Amino acid sequence: MVAHERLTEEVASRAHLSKADDAAHTVRVVVAGLAHRLDMPLRQRLRQAMPGPERDAAYAIVPPAHDTPAGLLEEVARNLQTPQERADRLTHAVLSVIADEDPALGRALREGLAPSYAELFTAPESSPERLSAAGDAPAPLSDEELRTELRRRPQWSGDSHRLTRTVGLPADRTAPLLRQVEKDSRELRHRVDHTATGDGITFTLRTRSVDAVTRADLEMADRIDAAVDAVGSGGHPG
Repeated sequence: MVAHERLTEEVASRAHLSKADDAAHTVRVVVAGLAHRLDMPLRQRLRQAMPGPERDAAYAIVPPAHDTPAGLLEEVARNLQTPQERADRLTHAVLSVIADEDPALGRALREGLAPSYAELFTAPESSPERLSAAGDAPAPLSDEELRTELRRRPQWSGDSHRLTRTVGLPADRTAPLLRQVEKDSRELRHRVDHTATGDGITFTLRTRSVDAVTRADLEMADRIDAAVDAVGSGGHPG
């Protein structure tokens, strides 16, 4: 039997999910979709191998759905309310962990399904960011992570929802700075808000898709810092 904690931890790691609850829910959705595509003996074997919290997800009494892997991925995307590309990664994560944790079951599942399903049992490619199950936006930083990152960026302040920095430069340096920040924003595909204040230009960063600060905001903050250093010294940003 696959252990619940091991299953959810490995799925969270391979899918880059930030929460154990996201991983557990993802496992249940993928296992339920897979069970509908297995004959009764294999469904029973899958159910017996699942830990208690996931066991009921493998219960199904309807005839097997003889469709392609695309049908399973569409079902996962619909039930998790996530884009198809993200559903593909989540499905790979769940099925590869099951196959690795119980090799005999993995072989039986691959042999019991059409050959086109075999690829879904391979681990997803690595990705540099933790992601939320709801989509492909980077996961919000924890309070501890945010405090650590702000200590490294003393010019920035804020909370888990937004970061701000106010920059005071001579008037002739403001336009070059904003042009460089706009260029970096396009390159990183990350929006930057700025407003003119009595003290200069205030930049505000947040990831709108999750209404929180993520590592994408930190990367953009570093770009702004580099632009300020270059423009403020009279040089040109890279």
